[in-house]
Amino acid sequence: MITIDLDSSVPVADQLVGALRDAIMTGTVSPGHSLPSARQLGGDLGVHWNTVARAYRELAADGLVYVVRGRRAVVRPRAHWAEIARNRVRADALTHVREAVARARVAGMSADTLRAALDRELARLGERRLS
Repeated sequence: MITIDLDSSVPVADQLVGALRDAIMTGTVSPGHSLPSARQLGGDLGVHWNTVARAYRELAADGLVYVVRGRRAVVRPRAHWAEIARNRVRADALTHVREAVARARVAGMSADTLRAALDRELARLGERRLS
């Protein structure tokens, strides 16, 4: 059973994601199981359906569920979780690199300085040079 504390400083969507993630990871909700529709769960919890849909989208981005548009979220088989999580981490890493490069350029760092800094970090991790 999912409970939401409307008086909590934690946003409702975050509480919902945490509760659903916990239910999925502990096996309370098993792979292949359909979660209630966003409207149904929102009504049951007394929150707007869009809040539930946002939580379902985050769980989908994490690779724990897939969303059938206009229907329900379905829990993915455990075998898919690691691969999907790796893909999300890769996408997040590229986003962080883009942001870091943009901030460095705004701060006046040259492309050569950025390459040298990246080469040093890769060398520290035992990787080969980029250029």
